[in-house]
Amino acid sequence: MKKHNIFKVVSITILVAVLLTWVLDSTYFSGELINNGKLQVGLFDLFSYFSAILSYFGYIPLYILAVGGFYGVLYKTNGYRNLLDKIVDKYSGNEWIFLTIIMILFAVITSVAGLSLGLFFMFPFVITVILLMGYSKITALLTTVGSICVGLIGTTYSVTETSVINSYLNLPAANELIVKIILLVIGLVLLIVNTLLYARKHRINSPRKGFLYPETNNEHAKTWPIVLVFDFVLLIMILSFMSWNGAFEVTLFDELLKSINEFTIGKDEGFAIFSKILGTSISAFGNWTLTELSILLFIASGFVALLNKVSFNDMVSGFGAGAKKALKPAFMVSILYVLVFVSAYHPYTLTITKPILDLTKTLNVVTMSAAASISHLFNVELYYSASSILSYVTATFTDTSLYGIIAVIWQATYGLVMLFVPTSAILVAGLSYLNVSYFKWLKAIWKLLLQLIVVLLVVFLILTVI
Repeated sequence: MKKHNIFKVVSITILVAVLLTWVLDSTYFSGELINNGKLQVGLFDLFSYFSAILSYFGYIPLYILAVGGFYGVLYKTNGYRNLLDKIVDKYSGNEWIFLTIIMILFAVITSVAGLSLGLFFMFPFVITVILLMGYSKITALLTTVGSICVGLIGTTYSVTETSVINSYLNLPAANELIVKIILLVIGLVLLIVNTLLYARKHRINSPRKGFLYPETNNEHAKTWPIVLVFDFVLLIMILSFMSWNGAFEVTLFDELLKSINEFTIGKDEGFAIFSKILGTSISAFGNWTLTELSILLFIASGFVALLNKVSFNDMVSGFGAGAKKALKPAFMVSILYVLVFVSAYHPYTLTITKPILDLTKTLNVVTMSAAASISHLFNVELYYSASSILSYVTATFTDTSLYGIIAVIWQATYGLVMLFVPTSAILVAGLSYLNVSYFKWLKAIWKLLLQLIVVLLVVFLILTVI
């Protein structure tokens, strides 16, 4: 199992999902419970779903490849290696401060802006720094993947993650905000403590070269152009994913985009110059997806080359080489989404979770958490997970005063489950990128996982009695 470990684990998970369609009835809720019997996934069905992945979810591997291409251009510069070395030297002896800052930054960005998979943009940079500091790959993954999952547990204003839950439960964006902040803070504390303890125990005496460490020799190359591009891209990512209109009721960016599109030059009717250049498919900040972020990275790659005087040929070859190195995580994340088709066209998730939900006539946080976790496991994204079950939940539990608690349970368990299941896109991307064994990851996080489970259940129970 050591070679191609994560591929084998993901493949087995998909196989289990397919076999479940052969033994479980297809059930869904649409005003009433509808049972369609067994709708087995056949061989040609499965391959047709794989072929449909690019049509429906092609923007996801495209984004990962764009990230790889962006770093491929960075490797053509001298300044990138110098930047890495400067950061390592700056935190020499206080590396724990760097790890802590990254964990807080990633968790907060995920909680507020919903940039979970979007933060993969920072993975190669942060991971390389951590490895150069003499830490293990697991420490790097705890710092990056772990903080994103904690941010998902304590999601606050990210409508990207919470909109579907709030829609089914008819809740405002800021529902149970204090509770979510508490979960975010507690989750961060547990993650930081566990990560620093693991990092200290698994420190490498002779720090090796970082992952894909660029082999350049110009120590006098400037780093500010790279810092400028990094900061610009990250800022745009955060602004573009923040739910300005939905969560904050801020229409500034919608109005700004409208003004830009309506700006004309020339006489009479004029020529909408910016609208023609940008195209009609561009969205205002707050409505961007990974597709727009991919375009942003293409543009940023050009700026990196321009500011660092990288030739066009070197830029193209660098982008291609970087994208090639990102093929594995792009492929691994892509095949996960076959589960979305299996669950949608052969809906067995409710068949599994309904008996669990029906164990009690009133809300029980343990059974609700279990049902939500099972749904998260087989649906990859929270949108599909909630869509498959919550309509039945609202019909079963009609006391609307409990819906805020249910929303917190569904959101928090999603972040928890994404920390360890082989259907977690960000986890699979990280494991495949660093070629880390899935079972080695489980061995490293089991204590943190148990701590988070206990904390979540305690918080859920407190919510039910206050």
